[in-house]
Amino acid sequence: MNILLVNPQIPRKFRMFEFADEEGKRAISKRVLVGPPLALNEFAGMIPDENVTILDQKAEHDMNPNYDDIEGLVKEIENFKPDMVCFTVLTAQYNSVLRLLETVKKMDNRILTTVGGIHPTSCPEDFIGSKADIISIGLGKHSFYYIVQEYKNNGKNADYTKNPGLALNRGNSLFYTKPLREINYKEFNEKYYINDTLPNRALTDKYNYTIPRLNKKIQYLSTAQGCTHKCNFCFLWKMTDGRYFQRDVEGIIKELKTMDQYPVIRFCDAHTLGDPVRTKKLFNRIIEEGLNHHYYVADVRTDTVLKHPELMELGAKAGLKVVICGLEGTSDEELEKYGKSNTIETTEKALKILNEAGMYVNGNYIVHPNFEEKDFEQLGHFVEKNPIFHSGFTILTPFPGTEQWEELKEQIVIKDYDYYNLTNAVLKTKLPEREFYRQVSELYKTSGKSTERFYSIYGNPMGM
Repeated sequence: MNILLVNPQIPRKFRMFEFADEEGKRAISKRVLVGPPLALNEFAGMIPDENVTILDQKAEHDMNPNYDDIEGLVKEIENFKPDMVCFTVLTAQYNSVLRLLETVKKMDNRILTTVGGIHPTSCPEDFIGSKADIISIGLGKHSFYYIVQEYKNNGKNADYTKNPGLALNRGNSLFYTKPLREINYKEFNEKYYINDTLPNRALTDKYNYTIPRLNKKIQYLSTAQGCTHKCNFCFLWKMTDGRYFQRDVEGIIKELKTMDQYPVIRFCDAHTLGDPVRTKKLFNRIIEEGLNHHYYVADVRTDTVLKHPELMELGAKAGLKVVICGLEGTSDEELEKYGKSNTIETTEKALKILNEAGMYVNGNYIVHPNFEEKDFEQLGHFVEKNPIFHSGFTILTPFPGTEQWEELKEQIVIKDYDYYNLTNAVLKTKLPEREFYRQVSELYKTSGKSTERFYSIYGNPMGM
């Protein structure tokens, strides 16, 4: 059975480019997300007996700006002749996926098509009437495996209604199977989480996932699903209905032993240090097994850093070099609006701990469309004041399914999902658009200067 897994490209729609100067455009262009579509690697690992290929159209476009996603898919289908084509879908990929689904069915209507990921989970109804036969809702490894086996055994007579976590497209409506949220934690962890199957990373080794300044290849590894917190702008905790599922430490170590060819490994979890006791065990096992030659990257909350500074010292010994912190705001009032349950005092103390531990902090901030000049000045001053290796700025974007969406959806002025890539103001800006985006581009320039200041204080031992 031939199965094609597709990661669609994300449309390059940046309104900021219409207003930024050349220096600002260069600074903004450095905002890149490099790495493989791990979910597709994991799906491929679930079915080792099938003939599987992964088409990463985001990577194709990163390597060739003239890459055409429709032509690329057509060529892949003609050469590979898949029985089944599956798409992972972020909100910004939604419109592209609809076109790609149409292309698949035009080429061969017998091909089974499925979609999964954040947008299908948050908005399955968006696929009513589309060319997606099956919509996977929530964590989808078990669902994917079941679909493959059912289709392989029964073809057009396959019955998918017994598998939980699916919506079956009936043309003008969806038929929902049993929701995953109705499965209790213990049963889900034992039967549906499926964390002992290794991803098939060989299928994406053809792509150049390299960190630009470091010039080293990166790979992703998941240690947990869900999150311990419930920020109102985030959907990741809703993917698991608020539950936090953790992998066994020895299973993670087993996987790391297969990843020697990847110098940089990112733990792509919402909160890698969600369970400090387990994290301590993981760091110790990495050191014991001599796996601390990698550069590890992890998402870390600053309040966890402050509560467990010894964990940062241990992490540094284990090879943790870069921590990504969702700092979000520069005042306690902002943090409260985003449901962060944190304070600026905690943030500043945590940054000091991380810097002293020799870690490179990547701090991300939310730029609200209602920002005035004083708000931009306050954020820029915070970036300059606190030595952070890199500061990133995401423009507040209410994503479907989040609490923020429910709060702000009536204020949205850009409804085209192509623009939902965190660089566009989809709400009306308080400042004139030209001035708003000019201020954002100035923040990126400030970030670049902050990086140089970081180097002057802490040096550049990673060669970045």
